[in-house]
Amino acid sequence: MSNKTYNDLLCDTSELIVEATQADEAVFEAGSAERSTLQPLLSELRIRYTVLLSRLDAVYDQLLQPQKRLIVKRLLEACLGRLLEIKHDLVELHLSDFTYDDDESLKKLAVTPQEAEPCIPQYFVREREEEIEKRKIFITDTLRKLGYETPKPKPLVLTEQQAVTIIQSHERARQGRLRGQFMKEIRLLKEKGRDQKGEMSASAATAIQRVWRGFVARRDTRKRKKQEQLLIGMVLPPYSESKAIARSEEIKDIRRNLQKERDSEFQEALVKIEEQLRAQNETKINERIGDELRRWISEYYERTGKLPEFPTEEAGGSRAMYSRQGTGVDSNLSKSSPVSSKDSKKSKESKDKKNNKFEENKNKYEIDDLKNFNCRSSSFLQDMVNANEEYEDIWKFKDDEAKHEKYDKDMIEREKIVKIEQEIRNIVDELMRSELELLQAAFDRDRAHKGKKSKKPQKKVRRGGKKSKKKKEKDLTPDRTTESLFEELVTNGIIRPYPFVKIDDFIGEKSYVGSEMRNQGQEPLPCLGDIRQLVKEYCILPLGSETVRANSPLVRSVLLSGPSGSGKKMLVHAICSETGAMLFDLTPANIVGKYPGKSGLIMLIHLVMKVSRLLQPSVIWMDEAEKPFVKKVPKTDKTDPKRLKKDLVKIIKGIFPEDRVLFVGTSRTPWDAEQKLLFQCYSKVIQIPRADYGSISLMWRTKLHKAGALSPRLEVSCLSRVCDSYTIGTLHLALHSVLTTKRRLQLRVRALTAQEIAVQLSSLEPVYAEQDAAAESWWLKTPMERKRQRHLQRVLELEQENEERAAAGK
Repeated sequence: MSNKTYNDLLCDTSELIVEATQADEAVFEAGSAERSTLQPLLSELRIRYTVLLSRLDAVYDQLLQPQKRLIVKRLLEACLGRLLEIKHDLVELHLSDFTYDDDESLKKLAVTPQEAEPCIPQYFVREREEEIEKRKIFITDTLRKLGYETPKPKPLVLTEQQAVTIIQSHERARQGRLRGQFMKEIRLLKEKGRDQKGEMSASAATAIQRVWRGFVARRDTRKRKKQEQLLIGMVLPPYSESKAIARSEEIKDIRRNLQKERDSEFQEALVKIEEQLRAQNETKINERIGDELRRWISEYYERTGKLPEFPTEEAGGSRAMYSRQGTGVDSNLSKSSPVSSKDSKKSKESKDKKNNKFEENKNKYEIDDLKNFNCRSSSFLQDMVNANEEYEDIWKFKDDEAKHEKYDKDMIEREKIVKIEQEIRNIVDELMRSELELLQAAFDRDRAHKGKKSKKPQKKVRRGGKKSKKKKEKDLTPDRTTESLFEELVTNGIIRPYPFVKIDDFIGEKSYVGSEMRNQGQEPLPCLGDIRQLVKEYCILPLGSETVRANSPLVRSVLLSGPSGSGKKMLVHAICSETGAMLFDLTPANIVGKYPGKSGLIMLIHLVMKVSRLLQPSVIWMDEAEKPFVKKVPKTDKTDPKRLKKDLVKIIKGIFPEDRVLFVGTSRTPWDAEQKLLFQCYSKVIQIPRADYGSISLMWRTKLHKAGALSPRLEVSCLSRVCDSYTIGTLHLALHSVLTTKRRLQLRVRALTAQEIAVQLSSLEPVYAEQDAAAESWWLKTPMERKRQRHLQRVLELEQENEERAAAGK
């Protein structure tokens, strides 16, 4: 695609941003509203920002102009942050982690459910490719030094009799092929020697024509039918990389290389232009600012008879001194003026009336509070509006194609002049401050000589925000480098390599009836596609961007629960792969025998927290997350799972908004743990449900199509029904066992049948009803589910009380 394509796409996206922000601001202006009224508005906003996210990601990935890309990145991060804020608002609104797309909103915005799922911005990994690759190489080299080689396929070891049998069969086959070729040549020679004087009869020719024409007609009919089915999407095309797709990827790579060139030119220009401007203007600006300040101070002294107080650098310096106009005494007096006695009596009477009225209508107010909802304030909305306005003012109607999307020199000069002037102003302010102190000291001496008391210098008032609650932890390894700590953790197996997995490889359909069921007052069951979306929103999207992580609602820890083979470990690897994160393994079985004793445990926790912050983004993973909290450890378990029990909460609470660190636990039987301690550690719980029919059917079609085994003879629908009680991991294992190399070669001759897969599945373990029942009963005890049940019960109780009072009043 050309530069014009992405510039036009950005212009269209800018208009969509205006529409979305206006709708968003309208929701905030409305204030508190009924939950039923607010739900479709928030759902529509979520879909709008999801569409904007995918468009901005495509533009940022391919746009060349470096200064324009900075604004696009601001828009992209603001859009991503606002999307996460709306997600958390919807969670509080429904009191459920799962958000289902409203059908009316999808129809209004002409968006499919698949398009309404957030995409992962490509810059999460692309801008850190070199860093991620270096870390992978470092881990591989360290493991190789320790003797841990990558697993290689074992060579086939045969006995002498087996080797002789294979050689004999191959030799007999070779002789058979030679004999067949020899007999074919003899037959051809005999046929050539025959006299073919006879002529073909008319009936024979007609029969041949009839058979041939029938064959051609049937072949054309099958071809037209297949083309029609491909057109309407009933049949998938053969799985092969399209030339058009490959070409588009090549073009994208070319544009990405051009991006790097433009960016390096821009960075060089920033340094070069700043040096030129300093050489040309530094002395002039210094003199001008100094003359202005001295003139203003002398005028102030002539007007007031005293020297001015010079503001500190934090308070704005000389710029703030210029902007001061008056002291604001009148306004302060008006605010602090005493209330008259009549007014105070009236206010007391009105308060009493209000209190009495509130007591009478207490239940009514409580019902309103339960039924109403107020969205939390946004940290990203105003930044998005400002960035979009800046784009419209500077870039929207600017033609960059003539310059081949290179940097704008005039903009750099304007920005650098402002920066240089501010730096020089700070230096001049410091000089003026010292001069004023000397003048003030001389002035005070003169006043003291005349008998007047000198004015005591005022203490500097500390200006700034609230003190950070984060306590500075004691560094147990102050003299060690990051590389040495990194190597130590890799050597001990705490930092582990992981396979590259995309989150979209977690195949599953979304729940298409979720919104309708909620409108009817029922809580729908999530599907695997909803789990994938939830992992994106809670784990991947906040972790990928430093700005978004620092300002969006904080999720410190997530618990993934589900039966064996449901995809928990795959999701952990996908989180790391999509964000380029380091993986720290604190599984009890992995840390057994490492860092022994109390001091060793303290050192382990310190190293993990320190290195995870230094190498962020980081994922701290604990498999079998229920084990530290089990009431009684089995005697056969030698991993000492309760070793980290007391320190887990400390580790998780030590994760702050500025830390791109996430603690992820995975568990097959979370109900075995003490629930209170378990939920103290994990702020979010994601239970992977049993695979539904839609997800299983989609998985079979995707995997079989990729393997070239999907054919009309294979009843995918029946196969999906048969696989109802198996996890997706178990189905993958069965397919892998069936589709051996030999069976793949036979697919063109003998199509794959559902019976072959069903036979293989019969030897594998399904998920039994008892395990499903245990998981369901445990889910009802999770904090979010209990909160939702209490909310519904309280609303019902208050409505019944009001009905009883209304009936008694009649």
